[in-house]
Amino acid sequence: MIANRLIAHRGCAQLAPENTLGAMRLTQRLGIDWVEIDANLVGDGTVVIFHDDELSRLSKDQGRLMSLTYADLAHVDVGSHFSAEYSAERIPTLDEMLVFLSQHQFGLNLEIKRYEHFSAEQIVEPSIRALEQNWQAFDRLIISSFDTEILQLIQQRKPEWPLGQLWEALPDNWQSIAESLGAVSIHLDYSQLTTDQARAIKQAGYDLYVYTVNDPNAAKCLFEMGVDGIFTDNPTLFD
Repeated sequence: MIANRLIAHRGCAQLAPENTLGAMRLTQRLGIDWVEIDANLVGDGTVVIFHDDELSRLSKDQGRLMSLTYADLAHVDVGSHFSAEYSAERIPTLDEMLVFLSQHQFGLNLEIKRYEHFSAEQIVEPSIRALEQNWQAFDRLIISSFDTEILQLIQQRKPEWPLGQLWEALPDNWQSIAESLGAVSIHLDYSQLTTDQARAIKQAGYDLYVYTVNDPNAAKCLFEMGVDGIFTDNPTLFD
């Protein structure tokens, strides 16, 4: 396996239904010890592990998360779209997922989503509570977001927690934003990363992670550029 860090994107999303406990079990069986998952908000304030703001891509059900309660989601099948083997998979809460990952000693990149119909505060507060109650290994945690306001709120509340700023492409003012957050890492779309940008990020003292890499040749080039880790949908490609 490539020596640099492989992070299972949504829990090996090419191999199991994304963001489910079943995907995390498969990731564990494959021997991958870091995962990336998406925290999202339901209308009753419950934080769940789900990428989209509505159900249709991953289930036969319809509806936007913010118009539903967690009770509405409890029986939604988010596994059958992938295969019948995963028909029992449901949308886990953040608490449930943290308990599982902590018990099995995973490292975690928790990406906190932000859709326009809820505020940063609405998702930050319950996410902090869930981490306080269910996570112990804060040296094996990165909290990331495309939304800088979310990271600012966490930095204000929990300045010791490690943060990673997500962008598609690196903006010109990236370093001032990262410094203001006390960020430990920068996370970028690998297809938009240049060698000069990678060098500048590393020289400034940040870890550099890129998404979503499913090509071993691309991964080799990225690691040679100084990238510390890649998010991948299929870690078996790198055996």
